[in-house]
Amino acid sequence: MLPFFMEYIMKSQYEIVVPYQQQQESNEPQLQSAEDGHRYAMFVKGNDHLKNGRTYCFKDEDGNYVSTFVSQYSDIIENNLEPRVKDGVLALHKRGYLTFTSCQGHDDSKHRYIGVVFNTTEQKQEFVSEMNKLECDIHWYDNTINTVERPCKEVPWWSDGGITLHIVYDDMLYHNAPQQRRRDKPYTDLDLTKFWNIQTNRNYTHYECIAFSFGYNMVEKSIWDRIHKYFFYKDNKVESAYEDFLSKAQDLPDYLA
Repeated sequence: MLPFFMEYIMKSQYEIVVPYQQQQESNEPQLQSAEDGHRYAMFVKGNDHLKNGRTYCFKDEDGNYVSTFVSQYSDIIENNLEPRVKDGVLALHKRGYLTFTSCQGHDDSKHRYIGVVFNTTEQKQEFVSEMNKLECDIHWYDNTINTVERPCKEVPWWSDGGITLHIVYDDMLYHNAPQQRRRDKPYTDLDLTKFWNIQTNRNYTHYECIAFSFGYNMVEKSIWDRIHKYFFYKDNKVESAYEDFLSKAQDLPDYLA
């Protein structure tokens, strides 16, 4: 069994892939189960590259960046956080929050964001409420999960934002499948729960998640907002919102679940 990874593409899609088929015999441990594979990827292997602030393992056949999820409970977490979002992620970790993804923004997708997971809807709503009290320039995105039971809403064609989670938890039929086929494979709430239990060192029976971006919405409210952002985007608006969050994150209550 091999480690499983996620992919970054233009709309920040994520999926689990298997990049080490040709190397396992000589360079990788013999992993006996899907759980072993995910745990190895999240706690031991991590990402191979940090280039221009982007962490990733390799590019796929379409030129998309493929990166592994890394657990915040691993020894390699700090080396796998992108520099311009690292302090924000670690500030949440200090308060006990569980993050599952983050991005500092790049040429192909300028959004700087952090994704957080919870056991219940009530916990998520409480986090949103406490974050809003900080009065930072952040914007919520609640359309990441895409399970069979909870399909995500379609992102407008004119938007360059949005993140959608795609995973292949354990299906050897997709062992050598092209990335697009993996991206289209359905997964269930149970698959997602098992996956996030490994990443978060928890034993939850259910997960909720939400992401927040700095300075700008990940998905604009209208095509006119998209056009305006295209022509008048300001890096310092993102940086100012991020620095404001860093100065206030210690005021968040602890997440104890």
